[in-house]
Amino acid sequence: MSRKVLLSLLLLAGPVFAGDALQAQRRDMVDRGLKFLVSIQKEGAVGDDRPQAVTALFILACLSSGAQPGDADYGPAMQAAYTWILKNGDQAFLGGDKEPNADHALAALALSEATGMAPNEPENLKLYSKAKAALQYSLEIQDQGVDPKFGGGWRPDDQTRVNDRVLTAWFLCELRSSQLRFENVSQGNFDRATDFLAASQKGSDEPKEDERGGFSLGAAGLAVRSASAAGEYALALADADPARIELGRTWLARHPPTWYGPNFYPTHFFAVRGLFRTRHTDGGKAFDAYFARVVRLLRERQEPDGRFPFPPGHGGPIVAMGPGYSTAMGILILNVDRGYLPLDQ
Repeated sequence: MSRKVLLSLLLLAGPVFAGDALQAQRRDMVDRGLKFLVSIQKEGAVGDDRPQAVTALFILACLSSGAQPGDADYGPAMQAAYTWILKNGDQAFLGGDKEPNADHALAALALSEATGMAPNEPENLKLYSKAKAALQYSLEIQDQGVDPKFGGGWRPDDQTRVNDRVLTAWFLCELRSSQLRFENVSQGNFDRATDFLAASQKGSDEPKEDERGGFSLGAAGLAVRSASAAGEYALALADADPARIELGRTWLARHPPTWYGPNFYPTHFFAVRGLFRTRHTDGGKAFDAYFARVVRLLRERQEPDGRFPFPPGHGGPIVAMGPGYSTAMGILILNVDRGYLPLDQ
């Protein structure tokens, strides 16, 4: 199926951007965001703090917009970005110093998604080889948490004792992307990661109605937005029990997007993808309502130069990543239903 045909089918799936005017509005938002990202690129890297992560997100944002490394407009910037990642990672590990495993997961995902898109075979081979080595590293560091209650996921670094649920969702993206390229990823790796995320979901027997279907950061505790979005995405990716998916969707519907942190961008990156992947089960109602609201939040706050700012409530380490991070993530949220990013297909 051609990309144009796929895009046409996806656009028919829901009314959020069905009109020509709204489609043009979204393209304008995305194009202005991409131009801003290119304007802050330096020697291939995007962002001064955690550049591995931000540069990877830039590549993913371009791909999700339909841009390819061989294109005339954003192609040179994309090539410079993945060349920078290739040069600044060792044989298998692609992360930085501050959040090593998160940076590694994002960089590995970007290289995997870009494989096959490069303008020539030697570059595609470089991308493939590095992405494959990074995948093996990712598989080796799964299940390294000390507490057995947190088995199946990934931890942020060697010093942290327990695995992290939102980080695990990013690694699931890498595993899924690699699997789409016919890499040998055991179903057991997917199942353990999904079970780790699902273990914190509040069941239908939860006494507090507002908590039902949500996910907590730990094995117990109150449901939080970021973990609930990541958990719903993991369930959708695994084609899990429809009852559990419906519980998670109901929780997200009860907690619609608001312009507040501390994890606005990753929360809605995973939330809209989880809802979009399962839209066939409710006719797209939950996705349409959620997506329309988050798009409006982004549209109302996009700055004249194209960047997307951080909402109130974000901590210093996230804000330090700069507008390259928030803008790339905003673009990835806007493009969820376009079908250009292989992971989103």
